Amino acid sequence: MDKDIPKKVIDVTGVELTPGVPDVCLGNGEQGFECCCDECNYFLLCFPEFDIKGKQENVPGARF
Repeated sequence: MDKDIPKKVIDVTGVELTPGVPDVCLGNGEQGFECCCDECNYFLLCFPEFDIKGKQENVPGARF
């Protein structure tokens, strides 16, 4: 995880978010809380097809 990205984030609703770890993130909609992904500044980390270092989608066969 990038050093500039916090390991945990507190959402405006008070729910603790864990960017890049959707299996344990309390805001992912599967943990009993309303989904907070839309407000999370780091939600793209939860999608493996997004290359955070290249700041672009990492899609096989795509040409950029």
